[in-house]
Amino acid sequence: MIITDAVWEKINLGVKTYEITIEPTDSSEIIVSELTNLDAEYIVIKLSSELSDYMTVIQKYGFKYIEDLIHVEHDLRDVQRNRILQRLYDETTYRQMNEEDLNQLFSEIKDGMFEDDRISKDPMFGKDISAVRYLNWTKDLLDKGALFYVIRYRDDSTGFVILETKDGKTYHSVLGGGYRKYRKSGIGIIQKEQEITKSLGGKKVITSVSSNNVGQFKALIMNGYMPYSIDHIFIKHK
Repeated sequence: MIITDAVWEKINLGVKTYEITIEPTDSSEIIVSELTNLDAEYIVIKLSSELSDYMTVIQKYGFKYIEDLIHVEHDLRDVQRNRILQRLYDETTYRQMNEEDLNQLFSEIKDGMFEDDRISKDPMFGKDISAVRYLNWTKDLLDKGALFYVIRYRDDSTGFVILETKDGKTYHSVLGGGYRKYRKSGIGIIQKEQEITKSLGGKKVITSVSSNNVGQFKALIMNGYMPYSIDHIFIKHK
């Protein structure tokens, strides 16, 4: 069992937080012992779907299921699109963000562009705290040198994507999304991180999506992503 004192969440959420990952070598006895001894205002458990037998044990000790985190990957092979989607794709471009782009991104986050994550869905936190958390996260990624790209349709910015890599081969699409103005336009289906990754010499791109965000999961599948693992997420408030 991996237990992380998520000190950054004290800043984001205002409460002491532990994040727990249950490992295949953990027994029910170990899980029960650790869960009963932890003392924090907020605890998050990540449980691989391969260890689903432990779900009832976790829930017995007051943890509530809030989402599945679905991990997907793309090998950068060409995607077949219908005529309309291909036209939209061809008219959609990207560029690395400048200061104006960053300010627009921060403004969109403050206005609540993310609403399907576990923090937004949690009545103990809600959308305002979620926005603060995403804003802090993006600024931290910027400080760490992550690659920020703005997505543009014709002459307007429609969304963004942030990429990281450790080896120059596998790129992690850490965060991305469509701006609210284009939320219902269909533009959000168009994704450019595969093209960006290929241009950078990468061989694969990975990302994750909440099971609460069906629209984004559908878009990922339409763009050629394939699921490779799922984590069940449980939470507990003191």
